[in-house]
Amino acid sequence: MSEAESIRTTTGTPPATAVVFDLGGVFIDWDPRHLYRKIFANERDMERFLEQVCTPTWHAQLDRGVPFSIASQALLTANPGLAGPIHAYHDRFPEMWGPVSHQMVALLHRLNDAGHPTYAATNWPGEYWDAAMATFAFLATFRGILVSGGIGVAKPSRYFFDILSTTFPITPSQTVFVDDRAENVQAAADAGYRSHRYVGMNALESYLQDNGLGVDAPI
Repeated sequence: MSEAESIRTTTGTPPATAVVFDLGGVFIDWDPRHLYRKIFANERDMERFLEQVCTPTWHAQLDRGVPFSIASQALLTANPGLAGPIHAYHDRFPEMWGPVSHQMVALLHRLNDAGHPTYAATNWPGEYWDAAMATFAFLATFRGILVSGGIGVAKPSRYFFDILSTTFPITPSQTVFVDDRAENVQAAADAGYRSHRYVGMNALESYLQDNGLGVDAPI
């Protein structure tokens, strides 16, 4: 397993006692393009909008709990001709959610059935979290979920990981943290977690096995 995928290995250490999962990019295919391909006539205009207007940097403030009504003010002032697509970011946010990974949901159920505590820690705008809970039934099977928009701080901030370890009964050095973004994996490792970058099921299951969290494959 490469260093890029798993920063903290656990050879010779006790088994992990819990797993914390990211959601977007691990369980849920979140991508604004799922929505904006319905709005723009061609890919070029869509990409320009996502690169220059509703950008990832702009979205990050939503993840930190800034309401869309406030975050959108400057965009609407600067781009009056794009008011419709800008408002769609809020009004049609659930349309950005793509397919759920059934393999990951099955793995989550197997971990839960084996008695391994599972939690989620996600960068997610708080004002759309109720809709997510109503849409994705598997979310109710975690023992707890830390939502960045609800606490006003997002990954990869160290404060996010401090809140994570004090909100739930987990010890970082005994907890596997799984995320698809390298900066979040590194931040979790810096906070003491056994950190794995999600690149696919095989590598993840191998890492869980290495950390004493192996589960039987479904029959």
